Amino acid sequence: MLLTWKRALIACCVLGILGTVVLVSGVIPVNASSGHWQITRWLLNFASDRSVSFHSRGTKPPEDSGLMDARLGAEIYEINCRFCHGLPGQEQPPVAKGMTPTPPRLDRSLLEKKPRELHYIIQHGIKFAGMPAWPVPTRSDEIWPVVAYLQQALKENREDFDAERSDSDLAAVAALPVLQTCVDCHGVDGVSRAGKQVPHLTGQTEAYLRQSLLSFRSSERTSGVMMPVCHALTNQEIDALSKHYHKSASTNLPARLETEVADQAAVDRGRELAMNGDRGRKIPSCQKCHGPDAENRREEYPNLAGQSRWYLQQQLKLFEKRARGGAQTARLMHPIADKLSEQERSDLATFYASLPRPDERPEK
Repeated sequence: MLLTWKRALIACCVLGILGTVVLVSGVIPVNASSGHWQITRWLLNFASDRSVSFHSRGTKPPEDSGLMDARLGAEIYEINCRFCHGLPGQEQPPVAKGMTPTPPRLDRSLLEKKPRELHYIIQHGIKFAGMPAWPVPTRSDEIWPVVAYLQQALKENREDFDAERSDSDLAAVAALPVLQTCVDCHGVDGVSRAGKQVPHLTGQTEAYLRQSLLSFRSSERTSGVMMPVCHALTNQEIDALSKHYHKSASTNLPARLETEVADQAAVDRGRELAMNGDRGRKIPSCQKCHGPDAENRREEYPNLAGQSRWYLQQQLKLFEKRARGGAQTARLMHPIADKLSEQERSDLATFYASLPRPDERPEK
């Protein structure tokens, strides 16, 4: 018995020495051009599928179908995913084909995966596969539109979800090419075209818009959608976009794409808190910084009137979790958000969503 253990120990030592020699010599190729062995590919795929299935348990799509907007998902996919995967149902781009492993072809077989599994893969990425994690782990809400887009595109065999651009859109993009990256979500006029998750830019000051774009570019403000877009913007382009969307507030803009049904009692409660605050809990008035119709309001603060209820409530949640970020002034919201109950966040969001956007107000 002792002899057997000695032989096993010697064998382990020999294998360890051989492994070390092979590792140090560099004879094992790591070049992507050779690809994986078939057994390696199978093991990685099998382990990946089992892991995703296990760890995605408990993840559920949002009950609000408006948070799974395939059109918004198409725009996000274009920014973050197309370079490696191409369009659903098509071959990968040439450069991505040189990766090991090659990014999977997004064909109808992908429909076999559950929505929670797709969400998990996009949010967390895949080790040893070149699949990156979502740029902002705390913004899982940004991923559901991509899941909706993939499922709808594959079911309908659609190559793309390109938004229709009017002649005025094309003319604006021709005059200011950097709008190319903004128009399908924010429109030329600053009014959201991609659902409640996209804020209206109309009515915002030039200073606030510039500050927001700079914060996204520096990753001080977190968004897996906006950070990649702003990362490529120059200071001159940020200035041009800020001026454009600020000036768009004075033009004749279209009416809301969707009118949110407001609970009048919630509107009244939200108005009371927004206009007067709560001295006992040291909650200041929202109106002094965010309107409506506040005098001497600082230009670095956003105008909240007419934003979607979901968007406003989400921002307050992100402030409470310290997951929103932004410029130095954004930190002023942390102690305020900490004191607001979920009901109060909802009431404030309902109140501001019930107000007309600046472009919808009659001229004085």
